Amino acid sequence: MTASQIRAELLKKRSFLSEDLVLDASNLVIERVLNLLEYQSSKVVGSYFGVRGEIDPSSLLSSSEPQHAFPVVQSDGKLSFIIPDGPLKNGSFGIPEPVLGIKVDPEDLDMVLVPLVAADLSGNRIGHGAGFYDKTFSFRKSGSAPYLVGLAHEFQIVPSLNPEPWDVPLDAIITEKTIYKMGMNHIATSMGED
Repeated sequence: MTASQIRAELLKKRSFLSEDLVLDASNLVIERVLNLLEYQSSKVVGSYFGVRGEIDPSSLLSSSEPQHAFPVVQSDGKLSFIIPDGPLKNGSFGIPEPVLGIKVDPEDLDMVLVPLVAADLSGNRIGHGAGFYDKTFSFRKSGSAPYLVGLAHEFQIVPSLNPEPWDVPLDAIITEKTIYKMGMNHIATSMGED
């Protein structure tokens, strides 16, 4: 399957998810994020507002530490990150973006929660196809900051993806079922569910 076919198939599947299912899955993912050592030691985390069936990490805003900066699409195809101070507005893709706040350079983020359409256990990711995250974090080398964590439904994990030369791999993927750290397969994180 090509990246476009995988994207189309998984976006269709995600579009059929009920709001309750997305909320339940998001809550399980957020519980795992909160227990992640890398999150606990972060000062500023790049985050996002989930839309159209994405895992939504916005409930993390209820705590004051770490601070959360949200992406704003720039004309050059990169993202700037802003810690919001005031209202949000819908950006060009219908995703809430901060209007005012403190701008944070992507290189100064400790961790970034990354939305995705599909990912494999090598950390390869398919997004919506515009390449915003790959362009923004092209400076990053494996193992250097920021720590990139994809948030996904378990069905979005696929056997393998063929990365493009410009793709920036994830360091970890968190689903409602488990935490996958690249190079370590998965970490059993039983939280009482089977």
